[in-house]
Amino acid sequence: MHHNLYRYEGLLGARSVEALDAEFQKLTQTLEYDALFYAPLLPRREREAAAFQMEDRIISAQGMPSRHIFTTFPPAWIERYQSAGYAEVDPVLVAANLSPLPILWRTFLMQKRPHPIFADARAHGLGSGVSIPIYGAAGERAIFSAATAKSPEESAELEVRMVGEIYLTALYFHQAIQQLDMQWVASRCTGKLSPREIESLLWAARGKTAWEIGLILKISEHTVTFHINNAKRKLGAVNRHQAIAAAISTGLISP
Repeated sequence: MHHNLYRYEGLLGARSVEALDAEFQKLTQTLEYDALFYAPLLPRREREAAAFQMEDRIISAQGMPSRHIFTTFPPAWIERYQSAGYAEVDPVLVAANLSPLPILWRTFLMQKRPHPIFADARAHGLGSGVSIPIYGAAGERAIFSAATAKSPEESAELEVRMVGEIYLTALYFHQAIQQLDMQWVASRCTGKLSPREIESLLWAARGKTAWEIGLILKISEHTVTFHINNAKRKLGAVNRHQAIAAAISTGLISP
């Protein structure tokens, strides 16, 4: 099918969680599925730590965007999924952590003894679906799912026709999340980077190594690495590339 890339401008142009959630709500019509879901995939230790810090372990569907979880799944299913602890046993999540390829729910439903989670989901209006594992450039993971009340047999034609569009949408939505994060982090750090940290990031953005930057700035390679690591820490970045992207997004540097 022909992809209309202009439909993603609203996603990439969102400047707040609320604006991004509004764009997310529109995607169900675009993708012709009944309900959508997006969430970061956290390692088990991080999930447990986050749950421990929350006073209320059950998050309402309305409160999820603040944690970068976006959904149009039925609220009753959101509550049921959390209360049953399905995140620890969901076969879709297990598969998402093993491969970046699209996951078709029907592959699990065709098993001799499908996991009970699928019967429970069907009872809540989610009969079949497609999930896209997202492996980000900075090592982050996420998942994007599109579900329908129809059975796998009834939705087979829709699945074949739309899986590519779902995949593309997942990537664009994840990028919109990353942009929002970088803008937020960088905006908090504007003015907090030292001149040397900004210079080091600028030359790193231009493709220079720490050794080359040292020659340009007339400082040691070790000192350049020190400045870049400081900039990464202040920007909340996990690597040099993410720090550069965050600095560019708010105008700290213009390579």
